[in-house]
Amino acid sequence: MSNNFDVNFINDRLNEENIDPGLYVVATPIGNLSDITIRALNIISSSNLVLCEDTRISKKLTSKYGIKCSMRSFHQYNSKKMIDMVLPKLKSDQIISLISDAGTPTISDPGIDLIQACIEKNIKVCSIPGPSAVIGSLVSSGISTDQFSFLGFAPRDRKTKKTFHERISKSMETTIFFESPKRVIKTLSDLQVFIGDRTVALVRELTKKNEEIINGNITNVLKNLEKKEKILGEITVVISACTSKHSAEISDQQILDFAKDLEVEKIAISSIAKLIAEKYKVSKRRVYQLIIANKR
Repeated sequence: MSNNFDVNFINDRLNEENIDPGLYVVATPIGNLSDITIRALNIISSSNLVLCEDTRISKKLTSKYGIKCSMRSFHQYNSKKMIDMVLPKLKSDQIISLISDAGTPTISDPGIDLIQACIEKNIKVCSIPGPSAVIGSLVSSGISTDQFSFLGFAPRDRKTKKTFHERISKSMETTIFFESPKRVIKTLSDLQVFIGDRTVALVRELTKKNEEIINGNITNVLKNLEKKEKILGEITVVISACTSKHSAEISDQQILDFAKDLEVEKIAISSIAKLIAEKYKVSKRRVYQLIIANKR
């Protein structure tokens, strides 16, 4: 199958839309450059300025479609300076696009401060939808799409990790997060202690040549990953919701962690055992014996 695209077809449709001045938040491909929409190309080509994370990456996209435009790097380290520069341009009726290296801007990427500043100044902000690693991974996972939450990148520090684990353990909806290939095995192993052997989908290199989706419970997904010589690429993890079955699978370590938190409040062991047993639908005797054994 040919990968060539019809430049004339695209060019004929560029500039068909009358574009008002304002900030346009434009989604770009997450891997396969052919996933860009015609409307996104039109907005970018019509912009007085395009703000992007890395101009070198964004120029690969514009070069593919023969678009020449003015670009400036926009990231967390220069956002204040760039906002001060961009707002007067927007107030003078210019068209400015905000794009990221991949996907939709502000989703685990910079840009929210600029959007907030535009809203405060009554400057038009328009979203140009397109590829999303979050939605793409979810619909490919086979896990419920009825309700879901996106948690961004998995945290690294211990305190935030604990909150992260507890949130997923109690979540009654599908959970999605990003993780690096270097940390994904450790993250899934840690999660298993807190949430049991839930169904997960690990989506790697979505829309790219080496796209891979690994489905199964956490144990089987870990076995698959551990067989690989090296794990590469961008990874999205999709985890099924908590159910009564999962509650019954609460680990001993998780019980002890919850008990430790309650002991700080100087609650009697028998009361702690009752609270945990009722909350997580487990045996009170199991909880009580675990706490006592851990104190020996």
